[in-house]
Amino acid sequence: MKLFEMLPFLIFIYYIRYIDIDTAQGWNLPFFISGVVAFVVILLFVVRKNIFNRLFLGINLYLISGAIAIVTHQWWLGRIYGKLNASGVLAWIVVVGFVCLLFSPHGFIGVKSTDKQSIRKFSLFLFMISICAFSISFVFQENKIFSEFVPFTLLFFTQYIFQNIITNADSCK
Repeated sequence: MKLFEMLPFLIFIYYIRYIDIDTAQGWNLPFFISGVVAFVVILLFVVRKNIFNRLFLGINLYLISGAIAIVTHQWWLGRIYGKLNASGVLAWIVVVGFVCLLFSPHGFIGVKSTDKQSIRKFSLFLFMISICAFSISFVFQENKIFSEFVPFTLLFFTQYIFQNIITNADSCK
């Protein structure tokens, strides 16, 4: 299932290689297709009661909102996403982090554990790092390394480390 939750983003990344990224219309089909796939993926995860990777949940909600904007002709959102670039994706990750931090028993980290204090602590750390990743991406929008590579690598690496700390601590009990 891990690869399945990445599928919408992989479709989006693959598809944008073949469009004119300098026109708003060029983005319509990649957003629509990946948004529909993201909706199906989220629906399947909810029905099967799987824990969704919170970072991919944010990415998929970004794709879904882009698809909804296209279908409902909300071009203002497309313009915002166009100006934000990768920062728009990271903004959705921050929103997901905030909601999961407050309302999910698995936190922003997204793991099952009896150690609720560790889930809360590491979720808060990941949330703060996601805000930093968004800020870095937003400030350095013209630089692909600092607007895309560094923030996403930082987030996924940090999440991986924190998840392993919690799951390893649980297995040692």
